[in-house]
Amino acid sequence: MDDILKQLDQIASNNPEQNDPKRNDPLLDGEVDLPSFSSVFTSDVDHNVQIFSHVFEALKSQGLLLYHRPILSPIDRQVTVWDELTKSKKEMLMFGSNSYLGMANDPYVKEKVREALDQHGVGMGGPMLLNGTSNLHRLAEERLAAFKGKEDCILIPTGYMTNLSWITTLMADDSILLYDEVSHASVADGIRLGKKKAFRFNHNDVADLEKQLQKHREKNKERTIFVTVQGVYSMNGELAPIPEILTACEKYGAKLVIDDAHGTGTMGKGHGTAEHFGVSKRLQYSMGTLSKAFSVTGGFFAGDRATINFLRFFSRPYFFSASISPLIAATILAVLDLIEREPERIIRLHQNADRLRKNLKAAGINFLPTETAIIPIFPPHFDCFREMASAIHQRGLFVNSIEAPGVPRGRERFRVTVMSTHTEQDIDRASEIFAEVFSQFKPRTETKS
Repeated sequence: MDDILKQLDQIASNNPEQNDPKRNDPLLDGEVDLPSFSSVFTSDVDHNVQIFSHVFEALKSQGLLLYHRPILSPIDRQVTVWDELTKSKKEMLMFGSNSYLGMANDPYVKEKVREALDQHGVGMGGPMLLNGTSNLHRLAEERLAAFKGKEDCILIPTGYMTNLSWITTLMADDSILLYDEVSHASVADGIRLGKKKAFRFNHNDVADLEKQLQKHREKNKERTIFVTVQGVYSMNGELAPIPEILTACEKYGAKLVIDDAHGTGTMGKGHGTAEHFGVSKRLQYSMGTLSKAFSVTGGFFAGDRATINFLRFFSRPYFFSASISPLIAATILAVLDLIEREPERIIRLHQNADRLRKNLKAAGINFLPTETAIIPIFPPHFDCFREMASAIHQRGLFVNSIEAPGVPRGRERFRVTVMSTHTEQDIDRASEIFAEVFSQFKPRTETKS
């Protein structure tokens, strides 16, 4: 993986267009990325909106903005998409969804949601703390806690709010948070909103983390130190070195919180990244989201009963927000049923990911060889990235095209996510489409000569 990243750095530094000042002009149609807007934004919001709209409409009219694509069918291995460029419906292979286990359109899940709709309606009408908790909510919390090997669990409306909840509530004024430099934006926002003391360490660098743990522990023997990392990193698909990080935390008396959004339901036997590494019992807390393998919205934080009860009464994102719908609680319970009853889903997920990686390697396509269902694929060059994305879309393959500011310029990528419901034919066709498109596009520097 390090070799690939070094190659990408070299490609970016050798790209003559990378340092071309014209590429920072947001008024050049098709040659803009979001960071370049900062140089022309002013204190006049109307001016900023006008500048952005000018570029947005120009790119949209060329079919080069593949965002908010209207999906007219349930999320599954194949979806029906409304194509704005052709003004028609389009059947596409879905390799851009986080519904890793195919739960978004599972018959059993939908049956349980219909039952919940008839019995509980669509919502609770307010926060659980004051407006009541349905038996489905409480059962979902109990099942999730057991699933993660903890005493209790709190359900929060979004995964984003879950990070805000524990950071702003569990951290005292003199606590310290050490976080991986590529942690989710919600971690950074939790730090800012809670005005917490926090320091970042180099990505997946256990030595750098331990150096900071030692420094802050020597300064204060009593303060609480938290460390947070993602179990599976969403843009690279890589795993955090959890055993080594946990050992360092234990050495210096720090509390580790793994944001296991992309690991829950996909790693180990489905219980998450900690289970994958065999360290679940050594963790005090477990958190994650319900918008990936569970295919709905929401987040959860599991731990000892006293801590979870503390969060219920002092977490502002929790008690100032309406409860998740009973329909979501029913989905959680149904998905847990299927994970426990059908472990072959997770086995098939990783078999599918292995097949895709094998195909890409055989085709000579550059990708990060992850151990997860997330496979970042890099184009042969970074010119015409949006044109390549459009060509992939027109061939009927739905993937996520990731560009700045989501990733640094020169490291644009196609973020491909595999589902357990994909067939071998689906995977082979996706590989073929990448090979076809990458062979079609040459760098602009070559076409100009």
